[in-house]
Amino acid sequence: MENQTNLDKILYKLETSKEPFIKVTKEMLESANGNLYPLDLFVLGIVKRSILLTSGFCNLIRQNNFLSSAPIVRLHLDNLLNLHASFIAPDPHEFSMSKLRGERTSKLKDKTGQFMTDTYLAESLSKEKETEWVINLYRESSKFIHVSDKHIFSTVEELKKDGRMSFVISDQQNIPEKSIIEATEAMVSISEQIFRHLFGWIQVKNNKS
Repeated sequence: MENQTNLDKILYKLETSKEPFIKVTKEMLESANGNLYPLDLFVLGIVKRSILLTSGFCNLIRQNNFLSSAPIVRLHLDNLLNLHASFIAPDPHEFSMSKLRGERTSKLKDKTGQFMTDTYLAESLSKEKETEWVINLYRESSKFIHVSDKHIFSTVEELKKDGRMSFVISDQQNIPEKSIIEATEAMVSISEQIFRHLFGWIQVKNNKS
């Protein structure tokens, strides 16, 4: 099937993102004559989490476990939101130190004095042309974190014209390929925007030196 081929291609792109993540991280650590900043440490955590989440997502998709993989989209989006938070914080290094102390991003303020809640960060990112899709993805992916219509309707196997329904309760899932492809494409898009932020930070570091 053409869609299956498309899914395989997108999954492969996601599965092979580990090396690019490692490469850009190496470039970051070697930039600015090897000087290390608090934001570098924060980014290392983001990259590590991104690699593990994308690996877990791909494994679950290949196991036909969409309902377990879908929440990972929201977790990966959290990586991007937090990276964005470091860019709009008054001081990215103080922000990074706050995160290293275990403080919640939602309790920290941006340059305008606004608390950086997840919703605020998603709305902020969506003001940029490259990431205008973030707010919709945030709303939809959040539905997989808490019990919602996404989970309830996943039990419906067939809806007949006369209104009768058939349900299935098992570890097998009948999820439209379109939904699986959209979730996988979202993971790829998130990774691409994380790369964009990382390259931006590398450029700033090099300008410092």
